[in-house]
Amino acid sequence: MTAISEEYYVLSNNYSKVNFVVNMEDDREFSLLMNKKISTSTPVNFECVSLKSFESIAAPFDVSVNTEILFDLDFLSTLSGLELYQTSLVPAKIINKDYIYLHCYNIINIEEERIGFDFSKLSNIPLEKRLVFKPSLGAIVVFFHKSIMEKLNSVKEVQYVKHKKASDWSIEWEMS
Repeated sequence: MTAISEEYYVLSNNYSKVNFVVNMEDDREFSLLMNKKISTSTPVNFECVSLKSFESIAAPFDVSVNTEILFDLDFLSTLSGLELYQTSLVPAKIINKDYIYLHCYNIINIEEERIGFDFSKLSNIPLEKRLVFKPSLGAIVVFFHKSIMEKLNSVKEVQYVKHKKASDWSIEWEMS
């Protein structure tokens, strides 16, 4: 039997290809809804900024992981078919390109100051309530269960993100 800590993955930008940052640029201030559902049919506006020129650019990516996670529309059918507890799929737009913003407000507090993440806390939570979650209220990472990763990986080989088991994740890896 696999340890529960081995069942989760973290997505990160692949910084060998990513030379931009993506920020929410929407007057509705959805970023304040860290632990609440977002329900809108009007796309949330994002901006893609070049780290070379510091100017807005057209979004070149298939998936982007900054403080928010955006997927291109190739993932729409797969994401829409999933029942993700306390997770909203929100239409998003960068210039004239459409994306899906995965807004996770499923907070499962497994972060422990001295040991990192205490995955044993997940054993009493049904799997359907922990397929995708944040490990604390202020977390910038989202944990994806391996079954979700398999479904995402079946869509296509992503070019702009990488993934790692959450048990092996570190800020150093995140920035590499």
